[in-house]
Amino acid sequence: MKRNIIFGCIFLVGLSIFLYPTVSNWLATRAHYSEVSTYDKKVKELQREEIKRKEKEAKEYNEKLQHERQTVTDPFSSDKSGNSSSYVDMLNVGEVMGYVEIPKINVKLPIYHGTSEDVLSRGVGHIENSSLPVGGKGTHSILTGHRGLPSAVLFTDLDKLKEADVFYIHSLDKVLAYKVDQIKVVLPEETDDLTVAENEDYVTLITCTPYGVNTHRLLVRGHRVPYDEKEKEEIKEVVGVDKRMIGAGAIIVGAFLVALYRRKKRKTIEKI
Repeated sequence: MKRNIIFGCIFLVGLSIFLYPTVSNWLATRAHYSEVSTYDKKVKELQREEIKRKEKEAKEYNEKLQHERQTVTDPFSSDKSGNSSSYVDMLNVGEVMGYVEIPKINVKLPIYHGTSEDVLSRGVGHIENSSLPVGGKGTHSILTGHRGLPSAVLFTDLDKLKEADVFYIHSLDKVLAYKVDQIKVVLPEETDDLTVAENEDYVTLITCTPYGVNTHRLLVRGHRVPYDEKEKEEIKEVVGVDKRMIGAGAIIVGAFLVALYRRKKRKTIEKI
C-alpha cells in the first residue's frame, strides 16, 4: 500500500512537471489575448480626432528620428536607462501601443513601451530610439521579445519564420502587413541592420539565440506590403490544422500515461 502511494505521488509530480509549460503557456496566451481585446475595444471608443492626433504625434516622432543619429542598443543588455515621459505618452492606449500578430507561429502579443524586464515578461517591447509602429517611408520599428520562458511562448518560435512569411502590426485603427525579407543572426553589439533606410518601411523582430544559450540575436525583418485579410485567414487555417494535430498527440500521450499508471497500480494490488 505504501509503495502504491509513493508511486502515485511520483506519477502526479511527473505529470505536473510535464503539463506545467502547457498550462502556463495557455494562461499567458489568455492574458495576451485579453490585452489585445481590451486594446481593440479602447481604440473603437476613441474619437476620430483623437486617433488622428495620436497618429500625427507618432509620425512627427518618426520624422524627428530620421534627422537624428539613432543610438539603438541591445534590448537585452542590463545597462538600460528609463523611458522618457514624452515617449511613454506616444500611441498610449491603456499602456499598450498596439500588438503584433504572427499567424505562422500563432501569436498575438501586446506591444509595450521600452524593453524593461517587466515589459519583456509580459509581452513585446518597443525600442525607444526606433520608429513608432505606425508605418511610413523612412521608418524602422524594432520590436523585441523573450524566447524560451517557461511561463509564456512570446518569441520562442520566431526562428520558424522564413522569408516571404507575413506578420501584422495592429496600430490604432489600422492593420499594417510586413513580409519577411531578411533573417540574420548577429552579436548583441551589431546593430547596423536596425537603422532607418530612406524610403523604406521596415519592422524588425528581435529575440535571443541560440535557444537557451542567448549569446547572439535573431533579427527577422519585414518590409511593408498591402494588407490582405484573406491571406491572413488562410495562414491561420493552416496553423489551426497543425495545432489540432499536436493537441491530438498530447491527448494520446496523456491517455497512455494514465493507462500505464493504472496497469502498474493493478499489478501492485494483485501482488498484495
